[in-house]
Amino acid sequence: MELADIYLKAAQVIKSNGHAKGDFYSIPEGVVGITLDRSEWLVCALGALAVATFGDPYPPPEDVEGHNEFAAAAAHLSARINYDAAPGAGPMERVAEWNDADGRTPADVIAVFERAAREVA
Repeated sequence: MELADIYLKAAQVIKSNGHAKGDFYSIPEGVVGITLDRSEWLVCALGALAVATFGDPYPPPEDVEGHNEFAAAAAHLSARINYDAAPGAGPMERVAEWNDADGRTPADVIAVFERAAREVA
């Protein structure tokens, strides 16, 4: 999958599922009798990238820092966000801190994904 496709899919995941902070995902309260699939849970920016690349909001541990689509998408996104992360933060931590910042909205996350998709297209 191309980076642009990953970012557009991640933006759609945030639009469809909702935005989470503090973890890759948050399990929303379902309607009585309806169980949501893991890919339908609220997600943070990294969780949206995970759904876009793996179909699950939590990437397999062996793939988080490895050389794969998820890691490449997170690294590229990290380089394009305007955020002063903690010293020594890697790309994943930088994106996570940016996502969790006070005032960060779903619209902010969607806009960054869509901008990143245009840049790499």
